[in-house]
Amino acid sequence: MKDLWNGRFDSDEDIDLRIWQIVKSFENIEEGFGVCFIGYDTDDGIRRNQGRIGAEKGPNAIRKAIQSFPIIENLKIYDYQNLKNKILEEAQKEYSTKIYNVIKKEIFPVGLGGGHDIVFASYNGIRKAYPDKKIGIVNFDTHLDMRPYENGASSGTSFKQILDIDENVKYSIVGFKKQGNTKRLIDTAKNYNVLILDEENDEKFINDELKKYLADTDIVYVTFCMDVFNASDALGVSAPTIMGLEPKKGKRILREIMESGKVVCVDFAEVNPEYDIDNRTAKLAGSLIYDVMNNLKK
Repeated sequence: MKDLWNGRFDSDEDIDLRIWQIVKSFENIEEGFGVCFIGYDTDDGIRRNQGRIGAEKGPNAIRKAIQSFPIIENLKIYDYQNLKNKILEEAQKEYSTKIYNVIKKEIFPVGLGGGHDIVFASYNGIRKAYPDKKIGIVNFDTHLDMRPYENGASSGTSFKQILDIDENVKYSIVGFKKQGNTKRLIDTAKNYNVLILDEENDEKFINDELKKYLADTDIVYVTFCMDVFNASDALGVSAPTIMGLEPKKGKRILREIMESGKVVCVDFAEVNPEYDIDNRTAKLAGSLIYDVMNNLKK
């Protein structure tokens, strides 16, 4: 693990331990409550979607942002490392298998991206692990990502791909901005009964709508495209958003979702260190991940 995790060292005493000091490989999973990081280090889907490439370096940047955080009592931490395959379809297949393997070990998977095509991969792993459950997807994103895929998949097609093959899935988006979505995309979302929650919506309204939405699900998958946040907080993404979601508002909404006890997987996509400033976007993703880890339901 030293090639992926190596942070600040104070001592080997329990009271001083940081995350990098306790991370173990997935192959060394032990009995007990824990999380497992999985790197989706490809931006092939972003390239196909005509975005700014560089997110393949996102997973390691997020790890670096997390590695010196203090450990969380009684929470074991594992890492399934990065992908061997970087072509979109092969990467999704490999990653979905990893998601399934982690869930079957009763460990909570945390995906690190990479392109937002991580969504179709996460979904396939979750669906294999829970073949009969009603899945609620909550996407923190500026963009609906419901583009047609007749000419191939990309980072902008995952949600339409999922809804086209699975009637036992619901899709909601938090942080939507009209400026990032054409009428065709909005009409498509409406045709699929997508719950669209605008970035400008009041926080209480968003939480109330999500509670009603989550009540009609068995399990929940939460995904973040980091471009949902204001560009001043998350410049290192494929498509920066002016006047995007305020991070603390996003964190509070995420906590409400975690309180449901239904969340089985989270991931964070489109972290692009090539365009970041002082690793700000990776640090934001890392801070949100740490909050998830602190609010997991056993």
